[in-house]
Amino acid sequence: MVNDIRKKFKRNKKILLILLFVLMVEGLFFLFSIFKNDFQVKRFDSTAIVEYKGKFNYDNVDVCYGNKIKCNKLDNNYKGFVDSNKIGNYEVIYNYKYKNKKYHLKQKVKVVDKEAPIINVEDENAFICPNGKIGNLKLKVVDNYDGDITDIVNEKVLDKKIVINASDSFGNISKKEINAPIEDREAPKITLNGEKYKTFYVGNSYEDEGITVNDNCDNMDNIDIKIYDNVDYSTPGSYSITYTARDKSNNESKEERYIDVIVATDNSKDVYLTFDDGPSIYTNELLDVLKKYDVKATFFVTSNGDDSTILREYNEGHTIGLHSNTHDYSYIYSSVDNYFDDLYAIQDRVKRITGYSPNLIRFPGGSSNEVSMNYDNGIRIMSILTEEVQNRGFYYVDWNVVAGDSGEVETTEEVYNNVVNHLAGGYSIVLQHDIKKFSVDAVERIIQYGKANGYVFKALTIDSPKAHHNIAN
Repeated sequence: MVNDIRKKFKRNKKILLILLFVLMVEGLFFLFSIFKNDFQVKRFDSTAIVEYKGKFNYDNVDVCYGNKIKCNKLDNNYKGFVDSNKIGNYEVIYNYKYKNKKYHLKQKVKVVDKEAPIINVEDENAFICPNGKIGNLKLKVVDNYDGDITDIVNEKVLDKKIVINASDSFGNISKKEINAPIEDREAPKITLNGEKYKTFYVGNSYEDEGITVNDNCDNMDNIDIKIYDNVDYSTPGSYSITYTARDKSNNESKEERYIDVIVATDNSKDVYLTFDDGPSIYTNELLDVLKKYDVKATFFVTSNGDDSTILREYNEGHTIGLHSNTHDYSYIYSSVDNYFDDLYAIQDRVKRITGYSPNLIRFPGGSSNEVSMNYDNGIRIMSILTEEVQNRGFYYVDWNVVAGDSGEVETTEEVYNNVVNHLAGGYSIVLQHDIKKFSVDAVERIIQYGKANGYVFKALTIDSPKAHHNIAN
């Protein structure tokens, strides 16, 4: 019994000694770790996420050199760049040095977009058609990353409400609900087929080109269309053809086509030579030719050239029309105010030189130009301007014969052929540019051809044909 106890004690003593040894070793390691000098990482995330256009904090890393008791903080020297203005993945390496020892940390950074689009309702007068269509809803939806995403917004009607859902390219979603009455208060939209302004000689007739009608709620079977034509082609005068369209909710719209009936002269072979963009260094040569043949022309002027040239045009009986002061499409067609500021500026120049304020104008690019679409923010500025210039007492003129000197051709022979091959019975308003030498050089032969073939050359007046184009914008 005693021997067994002694044996057991010896075994336990041995185990205790082993445990004591292990504890001593671990204690030594612990003490060593406390007092060992090395790079110590106090704060660091190996991966980080930054919101788009947010600020990335390069200082969110804390490294020192020393031990658990005392550690000297090291300067944060990093390599790499996180562009928070660009979605993507980036890498930043933090480098540290203490005496001859070096240490570095590598961090993965991801720039993400977590911001949902903003839905702005610009008009609170939206309504729901009886057939479930949405009317008069004007929105602007802008995303911090994708920009204007109005065109890809989803709209639907749910429980007598208009529900708008907008999602950006990263799946961030916005939702907006609008209470809207169920009614139709928007009139049909009438678009003229063909020109809004037409000129005919007495005795001619016109087969109406009609209209196209679109309605926000009703289909064409439910639109009541009426046409009122009071044009007397046997009597000179200004007339109109009136079109009305009424939908099932009694919303009515009206559009008019204006018809000028004029007296034909000289067997209806009138030629109106018109020159845009001048005056230039070639305009006086052109005036010499016109004077030689006693031909009057029309000059749609800009801010170019000498005042003396415009004065000569006026004194020699030519018509001075207004084209543009700047001829800068991006400016004049960006707003109605800009267009008229530009127009009045060139009108002021002509009045200062001649004492006369012209009211005959030509739009840069013509009334049918499509380039204005690039600058007018979708307001269809030419449709507005063609109406507004007349409201302000101006008369605009297009053309029906093109010389091609604005880029299509480059030789005098080509200009001559383009003009004489397209002179027509009735009237011909010829578009040329007196800033092009090769085009100016073609004028004498054009006049010789015209006079030899019974054409009569005239300057434009407010009573002349206007050759209005179809409005494209």
